[in-house]
Amino acid sequence: MTLPMRPDALQAEAIAEARRFIAARIRGDWHSVASVVLTAAGARYIGMNLDSTLPRASICAEPVAIGMAMAADPDDRILFCAAVNRHGRVIPPCGSCRELMLDYAPDALIAIPHGDEFRAVPMRELMPDAYKHDRRKP
Repeated sequence: MTLPMRPDALQAEAIAEARRFIAARIRGDWHSVASVVLTAAGARYIGMNLDSTLPRASICAEPVAIGMAMAADPDDRILFCAAVNRHGRVIPPCGSCRELMLDYAPDALIAIPHGDEFRAVPMRELMPDAYKHDRRKP
């Protein structure tokens, strides 16, 4: 296992933008998390969670940001992903988001809380023994 990497300026600025994004969009209990992804092509995508009156229909912010990146360029690689809550704190991805990130951003660095700041950790270290579906037909 490698040590978590120190954040670089681009990652820190992306998180700052996600903080500004969610602060401008909080509506009561709705839209309380923003996620930002950075891609190899230099693009930045920000998404927010979508709460629903039917909790099962709610969507985390990370799939929204990842979906925006894939819709824009399915061949671009995601290099970094972070999520921040309504208080501007970096939060770790939930288990479902980790599974999704392993599919769409397996080599990305993922922001995890580290005191009042964050560390960037390789995705594969967050899911060391993850399930992998064999997509080949029998």
